[in-house]
Amino acid sequence: MGLGLVYVLKSVVALIVIIWAANYGLKYLNTFMAKKNQVIKVIERTPTSKSSALSIVEIADTYYLMSFTDTRNEILKELTAVEKEKIASSIEEKIPYFPTRSDNQQMGKKLVQILVQTFKSLRSRYQSFYEKRK
Repeated sequence: MGLGLVYVLKSVVALIVIIWAANYGLKYLNTFMAKKNQVIKVIERTPTSKSSALSIVEIADTYYLMSFTDTRNEILKELTAVEKEKIASSIEEKIPYFPTRSDNQQMGKKLVQILVQTFKSLRSRYQSFYEKRK
């Protein structure tokens, strides 16, 4: 029974290491995929039919409402400063939270504490089970 517990603990640790490595690798690859200094950015895109969409596009710090279809793309309206501020504030609200290195370290410490507590409780259960069998 003790040997099985060791295998389970090793498997959990290996799984945590694999998840951490995949997360780190994806963040590293994302630096190559994401273009940092784009002049043209599509802020939001809403499909209106199968072959057309409306988009808010930022071109050199100016926001435009644009129509995209299979045959042509056109600027419908240049957005005003007030509309630009509303869009910018809504974008900031939608930005997801990415943990910092210190957050990851704290989460790692909490995870280790949870694993140690779990291991201790399993060990005590095993010891009480073993003592009952004697």
